[in-house]
Amino acid sequence: MELDVIQYEIDERLEKKIIDALKNFVVRTDAELVILSDDAGRIITFYGKGLDETKAELLASIISGIFGAAFEMAKMLSEGDSLDAIQYESQKQNVIVRRVGSRFLVGVLCPKNVALGTVRLFLKELAKDLEGLFAEVKPKPSRILRMSPEAIEEKLNQILGLS
Repeated sequence: MELDVIQYEIDERLEKKIIDALKNFVVRTDAELVILSDDAGRIITFYGKGLDETKAELLASIISGIFGAAFEMAKMLSEGDSLDAIQYESQKQNVIVRRVGSRFLVGVLCPKNVALGTVRLFLKELAKDLEGLFAEVKPKPSRILRMSPEAIEEKLNQILGLS
């Protein structure tokens, strides 16, 4: 089994355009946070209020897991259908996750008083803008880990404290 660890080649000019697009989205929607990651939960960048990189990385991982599970469920339930976005509502905030192209996700956290229709509209525009920008991004494997299923099971048992 191989596990690829991917990085993305994003030059400063492209990174500035991506961050500007996220900032513009936050200003237009009053969202608290917008996180851009790949479908495996590796964070590309984020913009928002009072969040450090460690928490952003954790949220990106959770967002990708939730979206991945919902995507697989949609495939099982409706053959040929594709999931573009999911929404979660809590008592204090809303979370919307939207797919961008085939490999990326945008997660948005916004307070309950923000109009979700506006967020969804501008999120659709943001996704379209990011798709254009990501046409320039090239993934590059930084390393490939080769492990047997037994070695993976052993590592997992160590992490879980089962061995």
